[in-house]
Amino acid sequence: MNSYSKIATYYSKFSSLFFSKKDILRFIEKSFLDYGVKKDCKILDIGCADAKLLFLLKRRGFKKLYGIDISSKMIELALKRAILKGIKLYNLNFLNFTSRKKFDAALCTMDVVNHIPKKDVFDFFKNTNTILKKNGIFIFDINTKEYLQKLGKRKFIVKKFDEVLFRWKFNLISRYLKINFSVREKNGENVSEDVYQFIYDEEFIENTLKDCGFEVLKKVYDYRLPLKTKFLSKLCYVCKKI
Repeated sequence: MNSYSKIATYYSKFSSLFFSKKDILRFIEKSFLDYGVKKDCKILDIGCADAKLLFLLKRRGFKKLYGIDISSKMIELALKRAILKGIKLYNLNFLNFTSRKKFDAALCTMDVVNHIPKKDVFDFFKNTNTILKKNGIFIFDINTKEYLQKLGKRKFIVKKFDEVLFRWKFNLISRYLKINFSVREKNGENVSEDVYQFIYDEEFIENTLKDCGFEVLKKVYDYRLPLKTKFLSKLCYVCKKI
């Protein structure tokens, strides 16, 4: 599983290129309303990164918020503000996470599941089921197979923010996409890290969810579209523990 240890401090800047947090938050809030997740329910964000989504939920009035991330640097960046906001953060690999108290809902957005090797996907979903209450809600997304294959053909992306140069180099290797992320600061300093996105199709994800005790309640694309198009990048699920 990727840890984003070297590039954590740049995450907030470059993540906005790939994710619309407004769309994600709107989808989550609508799903919570539809499936009975109230403001005082216990919610865990798996792969919370810099905890920005948790801070947004806190502003919306959700009270019992928790986050877990494998990256010690990500947790370090978010911890001070999280403590002030009453948000509990864990620096752990979720596969090793246990909790005596169950959660009402679990979130896993911004393609965290694509960072999990295929051999661990069953255990990841099974542990999510374990930490949820009966009828608990699980909301997550994945990058689609078509989108990752398209990035592999594109080879690289270069963007500039505040005099800092960001570069993503893509290498498509069978069932995963290797991404070399590099940053060049205005002082000439370079930071680089390799991350991996594993490619999954809908049938594999849905069969694994079923095997792990989940029912799919809703499936949409890019957090708002009911039908698949060639331009979409994300497949989004709302599931219930059964």
